[in-house]
Amino acid sequence: MGRVCEICGVNPAMYVCSNCGRNVCSQCFEKTSWLCIECYNKRDQSFKEEMPWTSYPLFIKIFLIGFLLAFLGMIILMVAGLMEGVSQSSGFIIFIGPIPIMLGVGKPSLLAFFLAILLLIIGIVLFFIFRRISFQSIEKRHII
Repeated sequence: MGRVCEICGVNPAMYVCSNCGRNVCSQCFEKTSWLCIECYNKRDQSFKEEMPWTSYPLFIKIFLIGFLLAFLGMIILMVAGLMEGVSQSSGFIIFIGPIPIMLGVGKPSLLAFFLAILLLIIGIVLFFIFRRISFQSIEKRHII
């Protein structure tokens, strides 16, 4: 006689859980994840638990706080510019990878636009220089 399911104890076991190694029947087995229903439910509960703020690394906390402060500062400058009229000038540049996104109001915004284009060109040139250096070091490793 064959093995009996170790969870329900009634049906014949047809599968083995990839996590705990139990022999389980088709009713007690989740075929998409190859886990028994008990391991599958434990996994779902652990995914549903949110990561507390204290468990994030320090550099992520500092980055998020800095980003939020910069964003709040931009909002305050824009609101002040709108309340005082267009006589105020403000602008900001956001780099997403090598692509600059620039928003500005007033004469200094043109300077910020040219600065963004200059930084974009410098970023692309540096990207290709470092890429060439890394490929050369990889080739040296393969030769040796």
